[in-house]
Amino acid sequence: MRTDPEVRRCTDRDLVALEAGEPPSSGIARHFLSEQAAGNIVFAAAWRDQQLLGTVVLDFHSEDAPELKHLYVHEGFRGAGAGTAMCRWIEAQAVRSGFGKLYLGVGVDNPGARRLYQRLGFTFAGRTTTATYQYVDHNGRKQWATETDDILEKTLSG
Repeated sequence: MRTDPEVRRCTDRDLVALEAGEPPSSGIARHFLSEQAAGNIVFAAAWRDQQLLGTVVLDFHSEDAPELKHLYVHEGFRGAGAGTAMCRWIEAQAVRSGFGKLYLGVGVDNPGARRLYQRLGFTFAGRTTTATYQYVDHNGRKQWATETDDILEKTLSG
């Protein structure tokens, strides 16, 4: 029998597992843990039987509403409820922090994520953004990418 994913805030004790799934020398998990310690974000992960399924960030930098960012479920665990569990957990964190709305950007070329978010009640906010950014690929090399996102939002109920 399969248990539901457990979602919880990441801690320094999770660093080995978090770093195992990221590109070499990228420092992603360390950066998110540092931002969380500064109170800027909540960095959480979904686990099942102490195995990391995926991660998510709740970013408080916006004035109106926090942003759900960097939702990632490891490929072998997609479709098993981890994305849904992390979204619901993040929504509860936003409500506990006094927010009534949550937003996110979903890649226009990512229909699977869009279906997840729409199923969870997110709707198109009428804006599309394009951003160019640098990232570290799975070989540890720096690359540039341009991403076009539709902005989705959801009114939260406490």
